[in-house]
Amino acid sequence: MALWRTRRVENSESWEVMQKPRHENTLNTWLADELHKRGLDAIPESQDGHKRLDVEIHLDQIRIALEAEQGHAANKRRSAIKDADGRLDDELADCAVAVCYPDGLFSADDLARCEVLYALRTHKTRPPAAKTEWQQGDLDQLARVIKKIPDQLGDPDNIANALSFSLDRAVARLSESQKRDLAECLDLPAGRPQKVAADSSSSRYNQAAKRAMLVIATAAMFHAQLDKHRHEVAPLWDNRFSPLRSFEGDWPPQTAVQCAENDDPIGSFYESWDLWLAVDYKPIFATARNALRGCPPSAGFSAAVQGTARAALKVTRNIVGLRHDLLGRIFHKVLETARYDGSFYTTTAAATLLAALAINKDMCDWSDRDAIARLRITDPACGTGTLLMAAAERIRDLASAAGNRNGVSRALIESVLTGYDVNLTATHLAATTLGLLSPTTTFREMKIGRALLGVENGTEGSRAYLGSLEFLSPDSLPKMVPWPTGVEQIETNGEVAQAEPADLVIMNPPFTRDSLRHDQFSKQEEKMLKAREKKLFARLPAHLSGGSNAFLILADFINKENVAAMASILPLTLATDASGQQIRTFLAKQYFVETIVTSHDPSRIYFSENTSIGEMLLVCRRWQSGSDKPPTRVINLYENPSTPVEAIAAAQNIIDDSQDKIKGTVQEWPTERIAAGDWGAVQFLSPYLCERFIDLRQGDFFPTVELKLLAEARVGPAGQGVRGMFDRSEVPDKNRMVALWYHKTDVIQKMQAQTDTYIKSKPGKEKQAADLWGKRGQLMIVTRSRLNTVRCISVWLNERALGSSWVPIYFTPDKFDDEDKARYRILYEKATCVYLNSTIGLLAILGDRTNKLPSYPRFSMDDLNKIPVPDFVKMDESKVKMMAAAYDNLRNSVLLPLPQMNECDTRKQLDDIIVAALGIDAETAAAIRRELTREPSITGRPYEQN
Repeated sequence: MALWRTRRVENSESWEVMQKPRHENTLNTWLADELHKRGLDAIPESQDGHKRLDVEIHLDQIRIALEAEQGHAANKRRSAIKDADGRLDDELADCAVAVCYPDGLFSADDLARCEVLYALRTHKTRPPAAKTEWQQGDLDQLARVIKKIPDQLGDPDNIANALSFSLDRAVARLSESQKRDLAECLDLPAGRPQKVAADSSSSRYNQAAKRAMLVIATAAMFHAQLDKHRHEVAPLWDNRFSPLRSFEGDWPPQTAVQCAENDDPIGSFYESWDLWLAVDYKPIFATARNALRGCPPSAGFSAAVQGTARAALKVTRNIVGLRHDLLGRIFHKVLETARYDGSFYTTTAAATLLAALAINKDMCDWSDRDAIARLRITDPACGTGTLLMAAAERIRDLASAAGNRNGVSRALIESVLTGYDVNLTATHLAATTLGLLSPTTTFREMKIGRALLGVENGTEGSRAYLGSLEFLSPDSLPKMVPWPTGVEQIETNGEVAQAEPADLVIMNPPFTRDSLRHDQFSKQEEKMLKAREKKLFARLPAHLSGGSNAFLILADFINKENVAAMASILPLTLATDASGQQIRTFLAKQYFVETIVTSHDPSRIYFSENTSIGEMLLVCRRWQSGSDKPPTRVINLYENPSTPVEAIAAAQNIIDDSQDKIKGTVQEWPTERIAAGDWGAVQFLSPYLCERFIDLRQGDFFPTVELKLLAEARVGPAGQGVRGMFDRSEVPDKNRMVALWYHKTDVIQKMQAQTDTYIKSKPGKEKQAADLWGKRGQLMIVTRSRLNTVRCISVWLNERALGSSWVPIYFTPDKFDDEDKARYRILYEKATCVYLNSTIGLLAILGDRTNKLPSYPRFSMDDLNKIPVPDFVKMDESKVKMMAAAYDNLRNSVLLPLPQMNECDTRKQLDDIIVAALGIDAETAAAIRRELTREPSITGRPYEQN
């Protein structure tokens, strides 16, 4: 029913209807006006032939149609979808947005304050109306989504693959000497070149040459963007000279297309880029000109440059603008050293989500351009600039919503944003992408720098530098590498003057394991770099494994003392691993750990493009001492946003605490837990399971003790040690040593298991092997397993053995006489096997696991030692015997895989015994079992909502 608004008319004795809800045409006019206020070129009720567009928007050379209906009913949504798709079918728009106004809007103010439903429609993404996923948000959110539409057009992966292929073809035209010259021009580390090449048969310089061609390609793309403004930016002063002098010369330069089609593309681009350097753009064109002069001219090099430029210009024609997500994808396809230097590309969706959570409305007066210019945002491992770009876009959105639209981009480039990286190509691309914020803005104040990671040989000897981590040194600063051809950077005699205090450090720090870190260098250089790390971090609370912790310490050092924030993409293990305990307590002491976001989406458990490990988003803020910190919000997503548009909606829902709209679960994790380093809320999607694990560990269900403390338990030896001292054998040797080597879920389906391998000590390892053999046991616990297929977490053997994928547990109950020790050991081991395979035991094991890959956990010795188990020593002996008897009765009963726990009669019987023996509420055990079978890490499937 339509809503009516009435008011009393002066000098009238009756109520009179004065105003009706406005017609859709009026609403469209108001909507266009509101979107115009938010920085969009919006035209209401535009006509194209016989077709009418409700609202037409022009953005970055694309045409967007908004097709609106009034009301949220299903038929209104279908109609809006039909109209939006019709505009695409009629080729009246490049993309469309279906919009549904709420009922009962009477004024422009009503519209400005309302929330609308909206759905993006493109030629590629057009699900049926019934399956369309609608978003709901205010007009600020709708405007942000529309501004992100250019990021949705075209498939960046396909475009990146095509350009990468063109670069490979260009490199194939070069001689080995030309590739070597280009490698030297890019200063690629010379050590272990085979680790950089795509495969062992590739030229050792292929990757360096490809990176050089990428620099040329991105400069050509940026050149094409500048061509749109070349008449309006004619220089009065020549920035190629210091001090500046009046510009003298012909203007404008040749266009990028003219250069690419010239018979001499190298000379043509070189001269045009030299003219653009008179305006500025040194980070972009100085590096590219250096690549053009990287090797002697030849027909092959000329053809390579021409092919590269043509491919680059094709990219600019096929996509809207030069997008930073595309450049990032291309860069990480070209740069194949991520496993050695830990550089992982942040997805644009993740960058958008993190920036929106970190940069809030209270951070600045967004209507004040000077206040914005005073902000300082730093990424000490900026890569291709994805996070800095996302921060810039978030600031521009907030400023635009506050009515501040002019001059913000220049302030961002020249004052606000600072980035450091160790890769020349990465910093070149970061400068390029940030420059796209405002191509006509001069770059002389741009604060993007390359900090040396490597060893410098000088007159006083060799010295190792650790990139931007050198800010932490009390006696030195990072060594800044100038842009090629000596163009000035943010440097003072090769070093930055200081680390400028930041309001926000936002980063995706490098992460790689110790054994691979710095492997791109020679053995001697690697040794010097790791010695430098050891010295630099000797006094700091950072575990160097992986490198992420070190950058968190750096972020704290850079941050302002009172008001700063830190936002980072980090391995999920930092929240769960014992090695991260120190850094967790450090962060909780220095900051308010405001928000943790994880992904339990089995298709994307990560926020970086070229990794497969679990990751999290972390936002921390300085907290004034003397006031209590609020609890930490932990958002575990069951659907990880895959596009910036989805990320905007997800961020707004998190900011607004709209729990019914968040595609995940929300937990308020108490301050005392965070301060103690317990970030266990990330372990399960289900908050119920997280809380029940806390109850279990605290002994609220029944008295518990850590496994290592139960009857002097010996957990181990670990499989790695066994594999290091023993070889497998087809036949037994004189000592007849055996092991449970494999964990094959099609074989191990029952609690009773048999050894599967003979082992013998390795030559020269006999003494160490004998020592390990003395630590064998009958009770085994798995050390790694795929949760969607595993059946048995623990087994009991008929004889003592060692393990590879299994670890023995051996009890020595000292409270008993020698003649009873063996009997009680077996009693405890059988009871433990029953417990660990029950629902409560599974919760105990999974609730504090190291979470590198949630669906395929690898339990460390620390994980196993601290599993909460019943304290059998203090329990009623009859209850322990009840559990042990359950093993004897059920040892040959098949257990179904964990996703089928609810249908597994054997598991239910184990649970019944545990409930009776330990006094647990039966419904609680059943609820835990039901929740475990819904966990994506266990099922391997998307979360099924109730």
